[in-house]
Amino acid sequence: MNTQNIPLLRETTPHGNALFPFMLYDISSNSAFEERIGCHWHEEIEFLVITKGEGSVRLNGRIYPVKENDICLIPSNQLHSLNCPEQMPLDFFAIVFHPDFLRSVSRDTIQKKYLEPLLSGSTDAFLLHVGITQPENLTPTGTAWELSLLQCLSQIRQAFLAKEYAYELLIKARLLEAFHLLAVHTVPSHNPVENGSEHPVMLAKSIMAYLRANYDSEITLSQLEKNFHLSGGHICRLFKAMTHMTPFSYLNYYRIQQSMELLEHSGDEISLIATKCGFNNISYYNRTFQKYMHMTPSAFRNMVSQTVSRPPSQTHTPPLTVHLSPEGQQ
Repeated sequence: MNTQNIPLLRETTPHGNALFPFMLYDISSNSAFEERIGCHWHEEIEFLVITKGEGSVRLNGRIYPVKENDICLIPSNQLHSLNCPEQMPLDFFAIVFHPDFLRSVSRDTIQKKYLEPLLSGSTDAFLLHVGITQPENLTPTGTAWELSLLQCLSQIRQAFLAKEYAYELLIKARLLEAFHLLAVHTVPSHNPVENGSEHPVMLAKSIMAYLRANYDSEITLSQLEKNFHLSGGHICRLFKAMTHMTPFSYLNYYRIQQSMELLEHSGDEISLIATKCGFNNISYYNRTFQKYMHMTPSAFRNMVSQTVSRPPSQTHTPPLTVHLSPEGQQ
């Protein structure tokens, strides 16, 4: 399915498999939408490399401008999203892999001394502007190495897309080379900025998990207040600070995402799909779908049914992006 035409974010989809827990997403994003990657998190580590255009990465509530050739390392379990103004191009590739891909069966010296400080889920994300280094809480010892890191990640991309014999071995070797560059050329700051955002991040994740688990039922602000023992205003302010959307914007996004799966893979009537996904009113469902997807549910179903007969993409790049409007209240 074409990632430019059918934007999906499948957070629950495994990145690779148990034998090769690695995936690369090569994306030319849709300029009709501001949000190019919806706010999400995953256990895997991610290298995000901008190949064209300018935008902004949101990491745990902080916003970082990014441009062509910038590299962002996102450790495990960190909330992140990618935005770009409408009608502006933004292309990128994301290297996503489970920490176990590089770990040893035994906790050897390499793992303890070099990998764990970088693979730890508690590590802060940081950004490299190639040629102009501004990492978060890290002190660079040079700039030429950044070009080597960019070349290393680009070689991983090429190897994955070409899939020549033993490409898996080459990818793992290049990943280890990338972490060697990071270990040698970045030094943890002796006076790191205190990270006081851990509790808000964890709370935002809990709210997201609650919304996802109960998306097919009616959810009200009073229910959120009762469940999280906080005022509705505080919940909305915190959630928006962390995710750049309100709780009900996220709920509607997730409901639309689930309905897209049913539109593509089931023969249910659209009215039944709307009900299954928590919409009690078919007109409201149609309006919400139109707002997020810029097409009606029936048009989407027709499009994906035509796509099924097409040959698969040679780039093997599964859908990644979700495009949302930041308002969208229930």
